[in-house]
Amino acid sequence: MATDIRLQEEILRIMAGSPGSGFSPSTVRELLGHVDEKRFRRIFRALVNSGRLQPAPQHRYILPPPAAPAAATPPKGLLQGRLQVNSQGFGFVRPESAAPGQSDIFVPPGQLGGGISGDLVEVQVYDPDNPRGPCGEVVQVLERRFSSVVGCLQRYGQGWAIRPLRRELPELLTLQNDYDLPKQSQEGDWIKATLQTNPDGGHYAVLDKRLAASGSVGADLDAIVEEFNLPPRYTPEFEARAAQQKPAGVSREDRTAELTLTIDPMDARDFDDALSYSDGPGLDECTIAVHIADVACYVQPDNFLDLEARRRCFTSYLPGRTLPMLPAALANDRCSLRAGVPRLTHSVFLRLSKRDGQLLSFRRAHCTINVKRRLCYEEVSRFLAGEDLAFGPEISTAIKNLHRMAQLLRQRRQGLELFLPMDMPEIRVVCSEQPSRIVGLQTTEHNPSHQLVEEFMLAANQCMAQELQQHRLPGLFRNHAAPEEDSLQEFAAQAGQILGKRVRPFRNRRQLVDFLHKLPDDQASRDLLQMAFLRHLPRADYGSECNGHYGLGKEHYSHFTSPIRRYADLLIHQQLLARDRRKKRHSQEQMQSFAQLCSAQEENCDQASYAAADRLKLRYLQQQQKEDPLLRLRGLIIRVSKNGLGVFLPEYSLMGFVNALQLPRHTWYYLNATQTWKNHHNGETLAAMSEMYFSPQNIDPIRGELALTPFFLPAKSRRR
Repeated sequence: MATDIRLQEEILRIMAGSPGSGFSPSTVRELLGHVDEKRFRRIFRALVNSGRLQPAPQHRYILPPPAAPAAATPPKGLLQGRLQVNSQGFGFVRPESAAPGQSDIFVPPGQLGGGISGDLVEVQVYDPDNPRGPCGEVVQVLERRFSSVVGCLQRYGQGWAIRPLRRELPELLTLQNDYDLPKQSQEGDWIKATLQTNPDGGHYAVLDKRLAASGSVGADLDAIVEEFNLPPRYTPEFEARAAQQKPAGVSREDRTAELTLTIDPMDARDFDDALSYSDGPGLDECTIAVHIADVACYVQPDNFLDLEARRRCFTSYLPGRTLPMLPAALANDRCSLRAGVPRLTHSVFLRLSKRDGQLLSFRRAHCTINVKRRLCYEEVSRFLAGEDLAFGPEISTAIKNLHRMAQLLRQRRQGLELFLPMDMPEIRVVCSEQPSRIVGLQTTEHNPSHQLVEEFMLAANQCMAQELQQHRLPGLFRNHAAPEEDSLQEFAAQAGQILGKRVRPFRNRRQLVDFLHKLPDDQASRDLLQMAFLRHLPRADYGSECNGHYGLGKEHYSHFTSPIRRYADLLIHQQLLARDRRKKRHSQEQMQSFAQLCSAQEENCDQASYAAADRLKLRYLQQQQKEDPLLRLRGLIIRVSKNGLGVFLPEYSLMGFVNALQLPRHTWYYLNATQTWKNHHNGETLAAMSEMYFSPQNIDPIRGELALTPFFLPAKSRRR
């Protein structure tokens, strides 16, 4: 199982760094930190029984000797797979066409063949049928995951080296042609280089270009854009051409006289959805119109706009910088549902029961609308909380009706679909664009105003997935696989450690949902548990087959409601528009290819967004520490081991680490039995979910790492 394999890898990593005499099982568990004891014993015993760990004197264990060379043991075959390298020098290769339950191939230190994490490699497997597990040697790197590297300059002896931005890459790479650096180059400057490999498997970098000077928000964002290969802003020439594009003709309903509203973030520029409410057609019924920008009428398959949108796949949102999927002429103007101007929409009309929110029927139509009022989440939230914002009777009534129906839809989903309640607040870095600087951090809560919009978007997405299947149209579906059983068991054990009480394994979905509904009231603890749970869920992706969405509890689901910023949604619009116009549609094979493209591009955009947010939060911390050298940070200890403490900073949504060397040996000692640190002078303990204050010791926005020092005076450590 996947999580068992991860624990095996972690144990083998620790054993690879053991002295010649080896480690005892208790020492290995200390170094692992919090892990369920029964599970640890089972995995450790399995490693011993398979021969991947060998007994040594004094109740210790060691790694077996390296595999025999090829001359002594004839090769049985070559396999291809993705390599994951551990910091201790060994690795694992997951075969590309691995059968269920098939073991990864262990690659001992010195046999990586110059491979690094993420590389597609060819591995020579020796004795694959051995019950100890397959072992192999990388004989060829077939495809580099990272052919180039972006990082910061650092002095290295008499020359220069580069500290890569990505943590998957070695921490330091020597720069071979540092004589090509521009004269104004300084330590900390961002550069781009090509990754190269020595004959002995070592790595170095060859300078390509200097990107930007160090220390500015703009330079950090330039580096993120370069590293993750995000597209640049559109050129004025392309914008001008896009502005001339005429929409395709299709029969439309005139809905300009109806009261239509948009509700978006305050800083939104592209408005791709709007809502309207009307009573009827039947008694105790109402109709919610979900109006979506009709982007496909402008961006038709394989025209110049479509090809560029396909290359980008998503609008990339970085703090203080937006890189749109569509040119501004469309995204912010022609397609954007701005107030006071007629706009083309592709609309879904939901006929709902006023009593319980049941979806009675739906229909789809192309329309023309005129948004009467642009609203933002903040003001709608204040209005729903009872504040008088003078919207006027018509708009106030519409908001109340939309809110009432959204809550009915949500309650019905809770009862029938048992969706996973994951409403974590988002802590955003707020930056100004001109000049590019950090203004502060902003916490956005998921409140009823967000739910108002979300419920109708979910319903429209589900309806479109059903229509695609009903008419057997090749489609693109949003799929989310269920987590593996052992992953949920691991989460239950981890949740028990965080809460300080036993959490029973989840036998079914209802037990899991009930647990998530009853998380502690303390926001920091809730955030921590939800973050831990998210790490045990597989990633949602796109597919040409509809496989259901575990998180939402839906059998049919697609993305339809954001065609301005997601290519997957645009593809659905194109398919439905082609059917309405009796034109050629994308084939099933094309949709599968698009699904793979969109999934890969989405993951890349997410990684870029996380990398930018974490590094700018660390820049903000540097800025705060400069203004206040005695800066103190409230944190929760989430992991305790002999090596130190893992810490969560709830006000920043950042992770940090306290090295055990920061705990004076004459005062603090580690208790393996309870996995705590104890002060033998005053009895104070440091345990999981202890809250205390910390000082930043080393803030590293290049690698995205934060080292902390405990500050004991202001707050006594206490068990939450």
